[in-house]
Amino acid sequence: MSSIVQQLSGHRDLGGLRTVVECPFKATVLRIGPAQDAGTGAAWPAFLCPVHTVDLDGWPGAEDHPGTGAMPCGTVLDYRSPEGRLQSHADLWLTPLTGVDPVAYGGAWSDVLDQADRVLLARAEAAEAADEDSPLQNMLALMGAARRSAAESDLGVAATALGYCETLAQSL
Repeated sequence: MSSIVQQLSGHRDLGGLRTVVECPFKATVLRIGPAQDAGTGAAWPAFLCPVHTVDLDGWPGAEDHPGTGAMPCGTVLDYRSPEGRLQSHADLWLTPLTGVDPVAYGGAWSDVLDQADRVLLARAEAAEAADEDSPLQNMLALMGAARRSAAESDLGVAATALGYCETLAQSL
């Protein structure tokens, strides 16, 4: 017997695991993203508590299902392509944090990540000069991994590294 997540994902391989909100509660709702292509499973299921079911901007779903409470709120299983995951990171936190818009780089993710790294480095240096405690130094290490992977055309690893950056970015 397959789980609801397996059914909704079309039994595809998991592309990424993300934590899009910090929340101490268990999920009560499973929100699914639209299918990537006709006939495929959901692009992503997001596990949400009642508060985040209403408040989670940027994650409009195709439909909601009752959750089992087995996953923490904010957990997202991402079945999108590496490019889809990278675009999601850009839409949700990378562009708002850095001002770097992938559209301006014509889909050249290595260039996008290089420029975002420059912006984060400048912000980290400013935080250090102001003696502020900031997760930016840790983000820079992960951004470096994302940049190197994108330069080698390994967008899956780049998207995974940005998933870790996304978690750190929540504390900014």
